[in-house]
Amino acid sequence: MNRSRSTALTPLLLSADATRETDEDCACPDGVFGVTLAATGGSLAQTPGISAQPLPGDHWLLHSPLAPGGPCVLNTAGYERWQGFAAPRPAADAFDHQLLRQALITPAGRRAVPQAAPAQTLTAWLHVTNACNLDCPYCYVRKSSARMSDEIGLAAVERLFETAQGHGFRRLKLKYAGGEATLHFRLLRWLHERAVALAETTGIALREVVLSNGAHLRPTDADWLAEAGVKLMVSLDGVGADHDRQRPLRGGGGTFALVERTVDEVLLPRGIRPDVTITLTALNAAGAAGAVRWALSRDLPVSLNFYRPNLLSAGRRELELEEQAIINGMLAAYGVFEEYLPERPFLSGLLDRVQAQAHSHTCGVQHSYVVIAHDGRTAQCQMHLEQRGDYLPLDLLDSVSSGPILNLAVDDKTGCRECAFRYRCSGGCPLETYRATGRWDVQSPHCGIYRALFPAALRLEGLRLLKTAGHVL
Repeated sequence: MNRSRSTALTPLLLSADATRETDEDCACPDGVFGVTLAATGGSLAQTPGISAQPLPGDHWLLHSPLAPGGPCVLNTAGYERWQGFAAPRPAADAFDHQLLRQALITPAGRRAVPQAAPAQTLTAWLHVTNACNLDCPYCYVRKSSARMSDEIGLAAVERLFETAQGHGFRRLKLKYAGGEATLHFRLLRWLHERAVALAETTGIALREVVLSNGAHLRPTDADWLAEAGVKLMVSLDGVGADHDRQRPLRGGGGTFALVERTVDEVLLPRGIRPDVTITLTALNAAGAAGAVRWALSRDLPVSLNFYRPNLLSAGRRELELEEQAIINGMLAAYGVFEEYLPERPFLSGLLDRVQAQAHSHTCGVQHSYVVIAHDGRTAQCQMHLEQRGDYLPLDLLDSVSSGPILNLAVDDKTGCRECAFRYRCSGGCPLETYRATGRWDVQSPHCGIYRALFPAALRLEGLRLLKTAGHVL
């Protein structure tokens, strides 16, 4: 049987309920939610706001705004079965219950209300140093030699586990960052050892990632990362001049060759496949496809993110996003994704702040995220390091829950409430929205970009689902 075409009468539904987390330079949301529905004998109907688009081999991609995970792929028989719910009717068999679980159909005459699950992961940004060997024009860190002491670092890790226990979190994720965190690898190893010991005694699962520019990693450091199982995220803003323009060395000189050498000669030979994060500005948008090709040709996970103006980069007008240029650059990058089409989930890295899984808040700020600066004082977001609070308060989350940043639920944002994609982008970065509009309760200034690109991103996920299921594309 040729599986490239689904002409069988048996309905088929493909979905991905779990997605791989891609590390990036931001506070990923936690508390994924969806609509828990059960057929109770009443009538069911198509969920309002579903987007549909054809895929190869007589397949269809359907995306429900209420789905807990990403989109679904249906064969012709499955699509016709779903179309039959244009008029309310009861569920007939197990396939109809699949449609219900994916929120493609919901109880007729009732408004389905998503229910958020409690956050399971406390994420902490440990800002270990202000020092960096690069001079990136969009960086928000005031460079200095200041660094986190051993005493402050150990106290921070201990307080994080106490906070996680007090709030009932099951997992703790530590993001070692700066500046350039790898300039102080001895401290990272020391903090890791203490965190591992506390994870064993508390029963809280531990996940760690080092955020790096990739220009300083030594072979001995890579040996430790591989042995300790600590993940690595590397920033790459293009190939050659596209990268060098945005990520030069302090004192001048490019860094692309250094990053490429680190990945090819230090990391990959040791089995370390770093997550690659690409920050798009007006300067490098046209080169996004080249950066994605560089990463995917090495089988590296990729995250595409947008530049956010900050106090230190406010005068750099040449960096500011131009909507059509970003859309064109991203679509070219999507073309490279389609060419390589990795089988691992990648939808959550395709579009700035968009996640495959449903979530009500853009990030974990105020709810499940805390930043600890080098001096032990807390902040709501790494981009708010200049607005730090108290030194390691007893409850780290309480200390940042009432700060100046308001991370509202997407249903509280004007312009978002009826959008079919609202539970994927959640209205975009609240800081960027406030900077551009002076309000927290409106949609992102990049809403036009999201609306233009998300259907194309969904299509890529549909193609991936078909490929992983063995269908010839």
